[in-house]
Amino acid sequence: MRFFSIGIEENNLGLKKSILRKIDETKPEGFIIEEKQAGNLLFINYILLNPYNSGPWNLVREKLQQNIADIITDFILNDMQLPMIERIVRDEFFYFEKEDMKHICREVLATVLGKKDGDSRLSSLKENWRARIRERIIEHLDTNSELIIDGFIRFRLKDFTKDLTQGISGIAEELLIEKEYNEFIKLLRYFVEIQEPKVNEVHVVVEDDRKYVLLDDSYRVINNDVLKELAKEISDKEISYDDLLISSLITIAPSKITIHDCEKIKNTELLNTINKVFRGKVSYEP
Repeated sequence: MRFFSIGIEENNLGLKKSILRKIDETKPEGFIIEEKQAGNLLFINYILLNPYNSGPWNLVREKLQQNIADIITDFILNDMQLPMIERIVRDEFFYFEKEDMKHICREVLATVLGKKDGDSRLSSLKENWRARIRERIIEHLDTNSELIIDGFIRFRLKDFTKDLTQGISGIAEELLIEKEYNEFIKLLRYFVEIQEPKVNEVHVVVEDDRKYVLLDDSYRVINNDVLKELAKEISDKEISYDDLLISSLITIAPSKITIHDCEKIKNTELLNTINKVFRGKVSYEP
């Protein structure tokens, strides 16, 4: 007698061994597992060998429901994560190049599996959804003897998919910002490389008020007209002293930069940017 059937779509048949192993290891006593192909679906059927010697059917059914709910919940939250992530990235973030899509998938999966810190929506996804997914599977099996996993995810777990998509969106946005930043660095580096150095070496000194003083290789204050114009922009616009420092260094395009008392510079991103724009030209002095 067939009690329940679990269906897997053809595009996920690579996961067949995983779910069959889980089913075979946990199937209740008296059941055998039968596989049947129907179109693009593989059905895994629970067959009760001796239905009249197995006790009350409602208890047998309830026990099997609990068993199947545990298996499919685990299957969705572990085995199905990568196919789901890949499908969402392919459908929602198609404008990325293939390598970037692979990068997003790797980052998302690592965050979901707890292998790296990241978006809280992803890192807590399994914890937040395990009980809800299990409960919905049991509700489905109360009135249905078949459960097609892909269809169940598509129609009964739309909010779960939405949470996953929002988490992926956060990582995709981070990648876009990183790519834009790298393009910006390339542009600044180009501006520096096409200019003749106005000063051979610039010493950057951090004052107590976190303003920067630029000195030339003879330790004289650099205070030319261009830098005066840049300094005026502080009062005209909302430009930080960090931005002014970058602008000044690019304008001067020195062959060497020495930064003094760099521990006073709390903005580590500023130091990273200077290093990337003036690669190989930056040194530090206490």
